[in-house]
Formats: sequence, structure tokens, C-alpha cells
Amino acid sequence: MHGAEPALLRHINRSQVLRLLRDAGEAMGISAIGQATRLSRPTVELALADLIARGTVLETGHTKGSARGGRPARSFQFAARSGCVVAVTVQRRQVSVDVFDLRQVALMRQVWPLADINEEPDPIGFVQAAVHQVLDERSLAPDLMRVVVVGVRGIVAEGGQVTVSGELPSFTGDAAHRDLQSRFSCPVIVENDANLAALAEHKQLGGPLDVVGLLIGEAVGCGLILNGELYRGAHGAAGEFFGPDAPWATTSQRIKTEVVARGSSLSEFFSLADGGNRMARELVVEYAVAIARLTRSLLLLDPPVVVIGGDIVHAGKTFLEPLRRELMPDLYHDTEIVYSELGSECHRVGAQQLAFNWFDDHLFRA
Repeated sequence: MHGAEPALLRHINRSQVLRLLRDAGEAMGISAIGQATRLSRPTVELALADLIARGTVLETGHTKGSARGGRPARSFQFAARSGCVVAVTVQRRQVSVDVFDLRQVALMRQVWPLADINEEPDPIGFVQAAVHQVLDERSLAPDLMRVVVVGVRGIVAEGGQVTVSGELPSFTGDAAHRDLQSRFSCPVIVENDANLAALAEHKQLGGPLDVVGLLIGEAVGCGLILNGELYRGAHGAAGEFFGPDAPWATTSQRIKTEVVARGSSLSEFFSLADGGNRMARELVVEYAVAIARLTRSLLLLDPPVVVIGGDIVHAGKTFLEPLRRELMPDLYHDTEIVYSELGSECHRVGAQQLAFNWFDDHLFRA
């Protein structure tokens, strides 16, 4: 271990300088870096040389010297555009792609509406083409991708394989998982959409160690944060609800039928309920009561907060009040049931967050 000490110290100093430049978002001189990190000038110069060689920091030029003369000061900046991270959400009727630079600045988002992605000639190839199209429009080479996170509706095993998905059978199984991994030259992380939503909600709330996150649209998903960590269960199925004949599923199908008949979207239908449409209100209240019965068992975890995201947020009090009323006998007086501040896009925010977390972990590990 004694021989490893210089290397470890060099790694710590390098990480400190890198974190400073990444968070600063602007060029800094050696003296300013030294003052902020309390490192000596030679130590800062050594760290910068390492980071430049790794491609994570750029020397941006020279500023003017002092009034007394002397050599111009060199300035350095985090290489935010030296790579990108990609967050993809795949649903039966929609694929969305978000691309960010390495400082988490959004570069582009694009959404593709679909009749059914499973009916595409090559569903996984469609996702690959969508990602490459967004990169091409931003003049980003595919080899700049550092990680791709793919959010799906279904049970996702620890290794990233989708083991069960009624919505995305074309993404289910080991062969589909290997195919998806092979389409990109960087790591691909696959995660359940409700788990992603729960991760996003936990960060947004910034406090409780335990969070039950419900993602509700035409289906119901659940993500569990316990003791500050995502709880997946032995098979990745923690929080999953089964049973196509369950009351919530029957009501969901009636809602979907009505949405198709109207030629509207799910969020528009839920907004109709909030706006007073009688038929829409009756279906949404029925949906709330059925989901309350479905999720009552989750209260055994004694969560301080249940956060609800997804398209259902557009139903407002029409959904939330009967849900609360149905669950009230099993709630502690201070247990909160609230809509997500991230709205219907909480799972997309979670995909972004997971991508950033992965990149940060690898950025400061090297």
C-alpha cells in the first residue's frame, strides 16, 4: 500500500481539479484553480497535464499578463463537448431521445410517435436509428457517446435484460438484450420506467430516505426507494403489479378505448376529466379507486410520501382526491400523497439522472 500512496494522492488531486472545472463551467487560470482547491501550483500543473492527456480538460488559451509584464496566464476548461450522454425512453407508441453534453447541458430532444414499435421491421434498430439521427443533427459522432440509458415498461433483471413486458415483447429476452447492447459502441443501461421515475422523484424531494413512486398512465408502475437506494427485489420485480383482469386494468382498457375513439391523447383525456367532462370524470374516479385498492399493500412499508407521476397528473384533483379518500383509513396523519413536480415526464428525467450518475462515477473513478 505504501507504493500506492503517490498514485492515490495524484488521483485525489486530479479529481479535485476536474470537479472544480466541471462545476465552474468556464475557463480558469492556474492561480485561480490553486486558490479554490488549496493545491500548490506544481500540483495543479501536474493534475492539468494528466487531465489534458485524458481529454477531459482543454487548455483554452492565454490571458494577458500583468501590468508589470511577465508571461501570459494559461486558462483551462472542462471539455464538456468531448462526449455526450443519451437518455432514451421506449414506449409502445413513442420513442424519445435526449442528448446532453458532459456538463448535463441539454443539446437536443426528439420524439417519434408510433402506431406500435413492436410492428416495426426492426424495433431495436429503430431505437438505434433514432439516437443516431439526433446525434447527426447536432453534428456529434456516435463514438462520442459515453453511455446510453434506455427506459422501458417491464420487469428488468439486474443485468439489464427485460424479462417480462406486455408492452414491449420485441425488447424482451436475452437475445434482444444482446442485440441492443451490440448496436452502440458505449455501455447501454436498461431500466424499468417506474424505477427511473422513483429515482428522479427521490432526488427532486431531496429529503426522505423512503419513497414510493407510482407511474400512472394507461398502465400502473411502481418504483421503491428504501433507505435511500432503489429497491429492485430478487428478480427486478419489486413494486410490479400483475393481473390483466384486475379492476384497474379493466378501467384502463375502457379509458384507452375512449381515447382512441376521440382521437386524443391520454393526457388530453385526463385533462377532460379535470375540466368537468362527466364521462371522463367517472372513469378517472373509478380508476383512482381501483388503483388505491391495488397499491394499499405498499403502505406496509410505512413511506413518508407517495409520489404520483405520469399522464395521470393531468387529471388533477379528480384523481388525487378519491385516491387519498380510499387510502385514508390506512394512512398516518402525516403521510403525504402528492403529484410529481416533474409531471408526466418523471421517468424521462430519471433516465437522464441515471446516465449522469453513471458518467460521474466513471469520470472521477479514473
